[in-house]
Amino acid sequence: MAAMLVSPALAQQQNPAVQPQLEGQVSQLSPDALYKGWRAQRLLGQAVVRKSGDAAGTVCDLIVDADGRLAAIVMEGGGALGIPDAVYRIPWGEVDLTPGQDGIKAGLADNSEKPQYGLFPGSEGVSTVPREFRLTELLGDYARLQTGYGYGYVSDAVFDISGRLIAVLISRDAASMGGTYAFPYPGTTGRWDPGASYYGLPFVTDSQAQAAGLRIDPKQFAGSAF
Repeated sequence: MAAMLVSPALAQQQNPAVQPQLEGQVSQLSPDALYKGWRAQRLLGQAVVRKSGDAAGTVCDLIVDADGRLAAIVMEGGGALGIPDAVYRIPWGEVDLTPGQDGIKAGLADNSEKPQYGLFPGSEGVSTVPREFRLTELLGDYARLQTGYGYGYVSDAVFDISGRLIAVLISRDAASMGGTYAFPYPGTTGRWDPGASYYGLPFVTDSQAQAAGLRIDPKQFAGSAF
């Protein structure tokens, strides 16, 4: 943890949206809303099927827009020996998360030889519309306090059934007594900056973060819609 120390001024400069948390402030994240959502890690790696039920590929990433809502999934098309033969960006509005269905159903034309969706939206050569980010850019990032000290790492994210990002899950190491804690997104941190090398938490001390975070019980997600 000591190796992750940076000055508070540098932390603010790299992630200017964050603001110090007041001592004693509690989480504004509702446990009821959180556990009714679904975890991103459950969607990554899921099979994607066409309207007919035929296999189309696998979810390899999620695209989140500037307002914290899912814009699309990124699907790798099936190929020989596990090597994908194509990558598609499928609009979130074309994705069906109906509970209990076999795989994720997407609005892909049946047995179409031409890709219905391209990877790049808008003009060719533009990789993404402004301020979107891939969820895998966030997952695995270190989470830091305003002092620059490490608090944990981003292990998952939670979306509500409409596709809005409502929480970031941060896991802690054994030296910090472990556990995974949910913090609201965007909360007081503002929008996450895809260019940042870490996820900034709006707390000065470990105890402030501990008091504001909601410790996760993974079993509570068992009854969620997805």
